[in-house]
Amino acid sequence: MLAYLCCVLIFLTVHLSTIQCELTPNDVKTVLQQCQKNLNTSHELDKNDKLLLANWTAEFQMKQVNITSHYRLEMTRHREHNFKKVNLNTKWKECLRLHNKEIRNSKRSYFEREAECLKAANSADRDRTRAVKQVEKEIKKWRKSYKYLSNLCDVDNPGDKETADRCLAEYVRRDNYDSTFERLILLKLETMSDLLDQMNRCLNELEDCLRSSFSDNLQSIRAVMNILGQCYNRNREN
Repeated sequence: MLAYLCCVLIFLTVHLSTIQCELTPNDVKTVLQQCQKNLNTSHELDKNDKLLLANWTAEFQMKQVNITSHYRLEMTRHREHNFKKVNLNTKWKECLRLHNKEIRNSKRSYFEREAECLKAANSADRDRTRAVKQVEKEIKKWRKSYKYLSNLCDVDNPGDKETADRCLAEYVRRDNYDSTFERLILLKLETMSDLLDQMNRCLNELEDCLRSSFSDNLQSIRAVMNILGQCYNRNREN
């Protein structure tokens, strides 16, 4: 008997809660309108963000090329100035030949550092891009789920749009579909903003890295020039 009364109390509690949470026609309309608004917003974001990503990527790559080219040209200019073969100066040419390995090594060292700088910049950029793509996937999953529930309610209530709409609104409200989707939209906006910030940071870090590599390469060139100078002095004395 006690068990039966407990069951009755549980039933009444659940039943009364359901009645209190029952959606009015106006609630149904509001919920579905908000969902449709969120759907439209997500589609607009997809289109706009696709264009933004293409533009940002093109600009990012162009700036990468400009920064890299600047320091590479500076490196080449210094090498050509220091390691040029002086006309008719056989002693200098002989030293260049003898120490060609050191000259090549200083150049190879710069290009290795340059590759590391570019790899670091692109790796950080890809991480943020993946975060954006992941949120996009979650938004697409939400849209598919919403479409599935909408079709399910239509199938369960053929020809009865009012009941089908109520069915869909109850699913949305019960599972917090609307608030979850709104959070995803906000997260998409945040990840896009983070991506742009990351791209700018990557460019700044790339320039710092290449500047440091260029400075180290100048030191390497000076060291090789000291070796060449000693070689030339010995040859001239002989």
